[in-house]
Amino acid sequence: MEQPKGLIAWFAHNSVAANLLMLIIIIGGLFSAVMIKKEMMPTYDINQVQVSVAYPGAAPQDIEDGIVIKVEEAIKEIDGIKKISSVAGDGIGSVNIEVSSGFDVFRVLDEIKLAVDAIATFPANIEKPTIQRIKPINSVIWVSIYGDISKKEIKEITKSVRDDLAAFPEITKLTLRGTPAYEVAIEISESKLKQYNLSFEQVAQAVQKSSLDLPGGAIRAQGGDILLRTKSQAYTQDDFERIVVRTGHDGSRVMLSQVADIKDGFEEGLFYTRFNAKPAAIIEVMSVDDQNAIAIADQVRQYIDNKQATLPKGVSIDYWGDLTHYLKDRLNMMLLNLFYGALLVFLLLAFFLDVKLAFWVMVGIPVCFLGAIFLMPHEPFDLSINMITLFGFLLVLGIVVDDAIVIGESVYSEIESKGHSVSNVISGAKSVAMPATFGVLTTMVAFTTLLMGDGFLGSITSSIGLVIILCLLFSLIESKLILPAHLAQMSMKLNRPPKTVFGRTKQNFHQGMMTFISDKYRPFIKVCIKQRYVVLALFILLGFLAKGMKDGGAVREVFFPNLPSDFISVNVEMEKGTSEQHTLDVIQEIEDALYRVNTAMEQEYGYQILAHSQVDVYSNTSAFLFAELIKGESREANADMIAKAWREKLPKFVGVKKLSIDGSTAAGGGADIAFSLVSTDLNQLTQAANELKYKLAEYQGVYGIGDNLSSGSQEVRLQIRPEAEALGLSLSDLARQVRYGFYGYETQRILRDNEEVKVMVRYPAEHRKTMGHLENMMIRTPQGETVPFNTVAQIDIGESMALINRTDGQRAISVEASVDKTQIEPSKIVGEIQAEFIPQLLQKYPKLTTSLTGASLDEQEAKWQFLLNAIFVCLAIYALMAIPLKSYTQPILILIVAPFGIIGAIFGHWVHDASLSILSWYGILALSGVVVNDALVLVDYINKSRARGISVFETAVDAGCRRFRAIVLTSLTTFVGLVPILLEKSLQAAILIPMAISLAYGIVFATLVTLVLMPALYVIFDDIKKGSHWLFNWWWQPQH
Repeated sequence: MEQPKGLIAWFAHNSVAANLLMLIIIIGGLFSAVMIKKEMMPTYDINQVQVSVAYPGAAPQDIEDGIVIKVEEAIKEIDGIKKISSVAGDGIGSVNIEVSSGFDVFRVLDEIKLAVDAIATFPANIEKPTIQRIKPINSVIWVSIYGDISKKEIKEITKSVRDDLAAFPEITKLTLRGTPAYEVAIEISESKLKQYNLSFEQVAQAVQKSSLDLPGGAIRAQGGDILLRTKSQAYTQDDFERIVVRTGHDGSRVMLSQVADIKDGFEEGLFYTRFNAKPAAIIEVMSVDDQNAIAIADQVRQYIDNKQATLPKGVSIDYWGDLTHYLKDRLNMMLLNLFYGALLVFLLLAFFLDVKLAFWVMVGIPVCFLGAIFLMPHEPFDLSINMITLFGFLLVLGIVVDDAIVIGESVYSEIESKGHSVSNVISGAKSVAMPATFGVLTTMVAFTTLLMGDGFLGSITSSIGLVIILCLLFSLIESKLILPAHLAQMSMKLNRPPKTVFGRTKQNFHQGMMTFISDKYRPFIKVCIKQRYVVLALFILLGFLAKGMKDGGAVREVFFPNLPSDFISVNVEMEKGTSEQHTLDVIQEIEDALYRVNTAMEQEYGYQILAHSQVDVYSNTSAFLFAELIKGESREANADMIAKAWREKLPKFVGVKKLSIDGSTAAGGGADIAFSLVSTDLNQLTQAANELKYKLAEYQGVYGIGDNLSSGSQEVRLQIRPEAEALGLSLSDLARQVRYGFYGYETQRILRDNEEVKVMVRYPAEHRKTMGHLENMMIRTPQGETVPFNTVAQIDIGESMALINRTDGQRAISVEASVDKTQIEPSKIVGEIQAEFIPQLLQKYPKLTTSLTGASLDEQEAKWQFLLNAIFVCLAIYALMAIPLKSYTQPILILIVAPFGIIGAIFGHWVHDASLSILSWYGILALSGVVVNDALVLVDYINKSRARGISVFETAVDAGCRRFRAIVLTSLTTFVGLVPILLEKSLQAAILIPMAISLAYGIVFATLVTLVLMPALYVIFDDIKKGSHWLFNWWWQPQH
């Protein structure tokens, strides 16, 4: 007898080769598992470039005119720019450039640098522009140093801790927060300037000339070179006090200490940072490139445990926000769920098939997983172990053995009928190799749709998709090359009477299944095929029922549901002109309310729910509070409940423009609803934004409505009088002297203890508080005389803007709102506003243009991308099925079955009380590739039976009965592999459970579709074929 040929046969006869191949995959995977990067979330590229220019002391309007507009004009013609967004604030302007997909970000970055460097009309006092590509920050853990001590003591201890942490090789990126910069302030009153007949410029120049280090070359002496160096740089308050401002003809000196008060302290501003209700400074520890986040966090925790004992009394150090907790929990959760899932799969296989066969099928799971891990860190995949890729392994657990089950079940049936031999193993494997291979390929194609997104959502979907595709790739290798070799070497005695309880139970189960197939399923499927049009109508009716559940609200649909969190964030925005003290009073009241909630819940539940709290006040009008709760698994109240209780504890504040308390994690792109309004007319822009906010307020469940229009405070605008021009003064002279007195003259920057320190000359703080101080200022003329300010200048009082936002060269306002997604879907609100309200707004304000932004834009783009992906999947699956079936029409038959999986997915979301999200729909799209696998094997069997001359009716019935066990088994293994993740209650799993629901319930319903609807559809297609043939012959029969 001639030996079978082909790869399957060669490996079946060469078990050493198969085992070596398996060992290579396992060893490579284990080595890669140790070396692979481990991080919290997958890294992703942000195709954006930022140009930032500091102009200390300048108002937003000055920043807009002097910096932002000039940058926008310089770069607008560069190819590859999709959108330009700019912000002009106090003392700084930034321009964000979004690069179109398909363009090289680094090339665009280089062109932007050249264009900005070529701008010659920037204001004289700006700092060097910073031009960089925006990169996402991978935070790992936060460290707080706190206690009832001075700001300087906190800062010095924090710097010491930072330096200690930076010395560890695992840690390379740290950021300090809540530590204001040091500044040397040389404060001179008007009376002192008059007494010594000095100006700000003269004092500043004296400091510049006397405080410096300067190399002077070398003396070439006979004994060797002697270096020359001037070393008189002032660093401390005492050093500056000894600087000589003026030397008289008689040798007398005027020292800086005589003229000015020198304060060696912090820069001016409102700096208020608290941790656990005490003054604090924060260190954020981050990971970069291939660094191991878990190793970084372990090093930080170990350091803090040892550091506390060395700190002064009253000072504490603590870590918080340890995000690696979720990574380690996800790893533990994956391993545990893999164990339970694999156990359930094994028990199913053992019941349906031989125990040894089940074991070798199960071996495919670690082989496929380790094979995927082996390739993950390498190009072009470049994947890490993170919370998302781990979920990908969980998701594919039941799918990865599908083709091995098909191969194994076919071999098992061959051995049942013909006995165990290598030839029979090869024959059984080959009989289903083609449809099983193309079935896996269709699944891989379906999951390629997850690779087509970008941004944060794209990083999630592509990480899942790549992991699943790699696992499926190795499942082809394992099931076609390794598994047959193991089955060929395995001995099975199928007819031996069972001796164990399990064996007898399994035999009874097997006999019961065979009886069910012959006595129940076969008569049932015959009736279904006879009443095939009724069956098709019933399935269509179920489809309409599922659509009704979605449209009627029984199953809600949201782009990205708000997810439970262990953190609550609070953003506070105060009205313009708010005093520092009032802002601090409001923040302290909010912080106190948090601790009252903590006390109340401790009384209710018997434990505190608050782990840590942090407060940051950035300015007079903005602040941020952050609460870290104890882990969700350890408390009964979720973060949303706690946030609601926090809101209820707050009084009605005066002067608060916006206050948001959010206890959930929205993984989309910002606010739930976001509109961008653009116009050249600021008045129209402001009125339109207000009307849109009023419209949003009409919807129940919408809260946190606001915009980014910040009116700022009163502004004093200076104009020069004609009398000043007669004295030789220009508006530039006037503005410069006012700037020096009230903002300050930056004489130099010194490097002290590795920190840059500004040296500023200006009036004392108490001489810069009122309009009277400005009016009493003395102005120096070019002749050296002094004249009162109000004799050479006049004042106009106006209103300034604290921030000016621009989009593509025009003023812009973003209107945003949050939505309680349990009450109403954001997409429904956005759709109604776009259809009904926006046209009215555009008609009323003709210069206005509107667009979506934030999560609203992400949702719109994601839906369009999803539609394109669905078309791609259908075409690709059609092509992959047409090849093994050798037919143009039969792939259409199978594709008709795929959408019916949506029914199961919707029902599953209803069972779990979960909202349909974008990940749910991607799960449904991926489901289409899984659903067609069994249908492909079924149709392939029917075609082979038809080729032997069996009637359509009989072969459709036989196909269902013959493939019943394999179809049920593959579906059940996929479902039970997902059961552990479906039952998971941890916060780490919440984000991706909707995709698991779609796959699990979709595949279960697809089993019913394959076993009942598919045979009926095949016969219906045959009816159509016969009818078409009859019609064609009738219509085109030749006329005699």
